[in-house]
Amino acid sequence: MHKTVFVRKGSQGLTLTLTSPKNVPFGKYGRLLLSVLTTHAVIAKNTTGPVLIEYASMADLLKELQLPKQRGKDIKEQIECFSNAAFAFEQRIEELQAGYLFKDLYEDGNYPKKDVTVRTVTTGNIRFTTGVQYKEITEDSKDTKTGRFKILLSDEFTAFCQKHAVPIDYETYKEINSPIGKDLYAWLVYRNNANYEKVFISRQKLVEQFIPVDSDKDSNLVNVNYARIVELLNEIKEKYYKDVKFEVSKDGSGITLFKSKTPVLKNDPRYALITADI
Repeated sequence: MHKTVFVRKGSQGLTLTLTSPKNVPFGKYGRLLLSVLTTHAVIAKNTTGPVLIEYASMADLLKELQLPKQRGKDIKEQIECFSNAAFAFEQRIEELQAGYLFKDLYEDGNYPKKDVTVRTVTTGNIRFTTGVQYKEITEDSKDTKTGRFKILLSDEFTAFCQKHAVPIDYETYKEINSPIGKDLYAWLVYRNNANYEKVFISRQKLVEQFIPVDSDKDSNLVNVNYARIVELLNEIKEKYYKDVKFEVSKDGSGITLFKSKTPVLKNDPRYALITADI
């Protein structure tokens, strides 16, 4: 909140940077709106190119979000955040490879005859939208009405969503009050769409992904943030995703996820965007 840059690190050398000249999207309403944008991108008939979303009124948008009319101001704020926002990703992967694979980079055949260290750097920039338009109608001293929304999702965002979104039970997702709790719920659903029986996730990776700590901050914050993550995971299991199975290591080293039943989707499928696969 009130930031023009937000950085989140994921697994396998991935760093995600969210930017906006005014304010990056934030909080639970930012995540709910992102879910709606992602859903439209995934279910769009065209698989390439931008996607246009239109709402005649704020009431129509709030109905799709399943929110009361009192939340109109919050959603309008998030629309303005998304209208100028973009995210960039950078991935750095280091691995050993045979030297002869890169002989074209060496002159006179003097390429390394042994394995060499290869660092692959991949970057990308994705805009959420290419254009947003809405109208504000004011009559004398009466409240301003906002409507005629046009949101044009960028083609790169649409393509990204179609590759990296996971189906969720939106009604459950909406009820989770904590923004980080929403992220954890979507991540748990994502992991249970994957092919595995059990997997260990370290404390460091969990904190780095969900509640990162700046290197210049008190190192004890890692313990505090990890405790908060465990608290939210237990709350999700108790209230929102009873079938999820995980085990918290007694030594505080991390958690083990076990293959669990994926929440049953209703007739109104929605999607959440997943940006890391830890």
